[in-house]
Amino acid sequence: MRILMLSWEFPPYVVGGMGKHVAELVPALAALAGTDTDLQVDVVSTRYEGGEREEQLDDHVTVYRVDTPSLDPIDMFNSVVAANEVLKEQALALGEQHAYDLIHIHDWLVGEAGVALKLGWKVPLLTTIHATERGRHQGYLTGQTSHQIHRTEWKICYEAWKIIVCSQYMASEVQDFFHVPSSKIVVIPNGVDVTPLQRKDNALAQRLLARYAPTGERLLFFVGRMVHEKGVHLIIQAMPKILEKYPSVRLLVAGKNGEKYQPLASEHGVADRVEFLGYITDAERNTLYQIVDAAIFPSLYEPFGIVALEAMAAGANVIVSDVGGLREVVENGQNGLTVLPNDPDSIVWAVDQLFKDPVSAQRRCDLARRQVETLYNWHVIARHTLDVYRQIIEERANVYWP
Repeated sequence: MRILMLSWEFPPYVVGGMGKHVAELVPALAALAGTDTDLQVDVVSTRYEGGEREEQLDDHVTVYRVDTPSLDPIDMFNSVVAANEVLKEQALALGEQHAYDLIHIHDWLVGEAGVALKLGWKVPLLTTIHATERGRHQGYLTGQTSHQIHRTEWKICYEAWKIIVCSQYMASEVQDFFHVPSSKIVVIPNGVDVTPLQRKDNALAQRLLARYAPTGERLLFFVGRMVHEKGVHLIIQAMPKILEKYPSVRLLVAGKNGEKYQPLASEHGVADRVEFLGYITDAERNTLYQIVDAAIFPSLYEPFGIVALEAMAAGANVIVSDVGGLREVVENGQNGLTVLPNDPDSIVWAVDQLFKDPVSAQRRCDLARRQVETLYNWHVIARHTLDVYRQIIEERANVYWP
């Protein structure tokens, strides 16, 4: 069984949840291949952050990174299409060496190449939808580029033999937005590698505490992309009321370009209690999860919310919006706390609940860690994905494709 996987992101180029998903799914598939299957996976990706052009990860996985044109910020969509031509050419060259049984693509960014290869080779296409354009904009399409992305998403869903989504919420969204029959959709959750998240670095922990909580401050933590849909502005808006009750609280905001929220913090009079960390390493993020009082993810839109799983695995109390896939991961009062979306006062309530009942908070943390280890294991997720591969390939063998 030979699979061609197309992904816009692959290490060292990982920007968001999609790139992280692919980066961890591929080794998990390779581990299965090493035990009980003849699986071979060729990954074709962009090379925006460097990396070897051809890299043999093990006996079952080879990664091909392609130098693609730079993205044009004025005409982003058509520059992605141009990059797809380069990705397609790389795949066609590989196709001359060996035939593929299935093409697996991730999101619209590699959709043009995936559909062209499917039609040219008559090989079934499997699409994983990690998020949708309309979902990111609360159900609306905001302009020409937004409409172009939406049409491409529709196309890759239409052309796909099956569609993988990460939550029941996303299954409903794909059905509603693209009129896809439910029989075409498979729900396979994202996973987490708990080993690095639970690794202890006491020296680093002490340095971070000395820097951010030198006099025993209580720490709230947000990490993620600095876009409106992630809701970091809501935590900042909640800080004045949190500080009225708990004056020692400090909010740490990690992520590139977080300083763009500095004016908002100043506007609410909390600039001295909000620290923008910028980019942090994985080790720093994991250690912060272990030492902060809560990790808060007040997203307005979240297909799954892998950051919540990472925080739970590391042992953090989590506070999340009751939206999208987050509500399928976090059950209020059981393994975390959920808040009303787009409601700073609800965040104030959750922080108060957390601080005034530390015994219940610890119980939630313990349950959350156990659930992540058992329910969101990459071995299980890779096994489900491999089952989808086999099903599609078997069905294709019985279909006439003129």
